[in-house]
Amino acid sequence: MGSSLPPRPAARPARVAIIGCGFSGIAAAVALQRHGISDFTIFEAAAGIGGTWWHNRYPGAEVDLESHLYSFSYARADWTRTHARWDELQRYLESVADKFGLRPHLVLGEKVESITWAEDRGEYDVVTSSGAHGSFQAVISAVGFLNIPLIPPFARGETGFGGVLCHTSRWPAGLDLAGKKVAVLGTGSSAVQVVAEAAQVASDLKIFQIEPNWLLPKGDRDFTARERRRGRHPLVYQWRRRRLYLQYDLRQMRAGHARPDGRANRRRRRASLAFLEASLAGRPDLRELVTPGFPFEARRTVISDTYYPALTRPNVRLIPHAVKGLTASGAIDANGDEHDLDVIVLATGFDAANYLGNFTVTGPGGVELHEQWAGEPQAFLGVMVPGFPNFFMLYGPNTNSVPLVSFYEAQAHFAAAAIRGLRRRGRRAVQVSAPLTRGYNEWLQARLARTVWAQAPSYFRARGGRIVSQWPFSASCYIMATRVSRPAATRYR
Repeated sequence: MGSSLPPRPAARPARVAIIGCGFSGIAAAVALQRHGISDFTIFEAAAGIGGTWWHNRYPGAEVDLESHLYSFSYARADWTRTHARWDELQRYLESVADKFGLRPHLVLGEKVESITWAEDRGEYDVVTSSGAHGSFQAVISAVGFLNIPLIPPFARGETGFGGVLCHTSRWPAGLDLAGKKVAVLGTGSSAVQVVAEAAQVASDLKIFQIEPNWLLPKGDRDFTARERRRGRHPLVYQWRRRRLYLQYDLRQMRAGHARPDGRANRRRRRASLAFLEASLAGRPDLRELVTPGFPFEARRTVISDTYYPALTRPNVRLIPHAVKGLTASGAIDANGDEHDLDVIVLATGFDAANYLGNFTVTGPGGVELHEQWAGEPQAFLGVMVPGFPNFFMLYGPNTNSVPLVSFYEAQAHFAAAAIRGLRRRGRRAVQVSAPLTRGYNEWLQARLARTVWAQAPSYFRARGGRIVSQWPFSASCYIMATRVSRPAATRYR
């Protein structure tokens, strides 16, 4: 990048594009405001605010993390449940957007297609699906990494199936499972939520399982009227939030939850086995089918109180085979058996390792980000990539952990502070140090290699085996790293 180019005037506002208006996009917008930056635009491909909680509207969709933690530290809510359902979360995000006056900055139904660095101007040209474009001094990607549905080959394009075929993240409006013959493909977090609801109303429910997952009880419930009254008091609300935060922080201290010899990992594994035994005490056939053969926590652990009981219902059948094809009236499993179906639900997850797969990012010299990554995404603290000035990511590589929203807030603060530095210094670009990024990722991968995530294939890993999504330590450790390292890691030109 040409260091001989004249710097920007310090008084010029920092125009910023934010891609996505879910939790992380809103976190980015609020952080910019708190750093005195008001000239920003939020591009959202969907027709409304919410991100994950706009798209995921399937029966039973709710968060696995407690509501008080799955929310912003600066925006309380009168939560109705210990674990909020999708519609309550989506309304919450709308209320936060209104509280901080974000709607005038929002462009809905406009998908970003490409981001290209203009060397002569020191800006990014952002092109959207409508063909519109604009120039921005900085770009913040807030699209996450669980946003590209993974569709099995047999379900792509015209299938010939005469019933309803849908992915959990694209649930058809008005789809009613009552009295239907339903198939759920998958046994992950979304699948078990659909199963619990479908089992109550479907005439016949078949669950196609390739491999079982570890499962822990959730303990979700509605708050009582008294609990809600008390929770409206700011001190009570903060106490509940901080108590939960501390519990997760201690669990993840020194990666104890993800090391096979970690105390938290061993304790939770015992709890999972005990829950399985107690839930399916009279069904040894089911116990055998749902007992995982891989290390505990090596894949995303499923949290549910209702899945095991649903398996014992007379209208539910667990099939230990994948589906290999579709017919006009149903599906054929890997064993060759045909199944007559009305609805097929693809709870098949996402192309998780394909970070920012919905758009292209081209930096100085015409280097495209995905080509540089070569299938193994990496960044400094998941936020910045060397060679791509003024470009930031929220929920980027190796930042998947809990509590998620605390990570979003830390990343948003990092990005907003760096962008504010552009304006204060009168510079045109901020970059992250390549040697520091390289050293950080070598250190991180060495630590990740000691975890159970390195012992089984999962969506945590890229095709080459590199663990690209997980952060192994506590949230407090990550937050401190973003605060302490930014001055040393970033360079202004």
